[in-house]
Amino acid sequence: MRFPVLQPSQGVRCNAICPGFFPAEQNRKLLDEQRGANMMNGAPTRRYGDPNELVGAAILLLSKKASGYMTGSAVYVDGGFTCSWF
Repeated sequence: MRFPVLQPSQGVRCNAICPGFFPAEQNRKLLDEQRGANMMNGAPTRRYGDPNELVGAAILLLSKKASGYMTGSAVYVDGGFTCSWF
């Protein structure tokens, strides 16, 4: 993806929030007891995320003072799930 490289000089930054497991209507049917337990065993926090926990990452990325030098970044809000694979 070249967008983060080409656009910062024009004041456009391209970053992403990578959420972990957040129960919602679109995935509630997929989260049966066994599948949910398997997901929780893979996350160090051993719980689902609360949508309010995405707010801090959004504020970080929206704040030019806090993230004006960030572009091409991914902020993981996943209870440590991603780092548990390393």
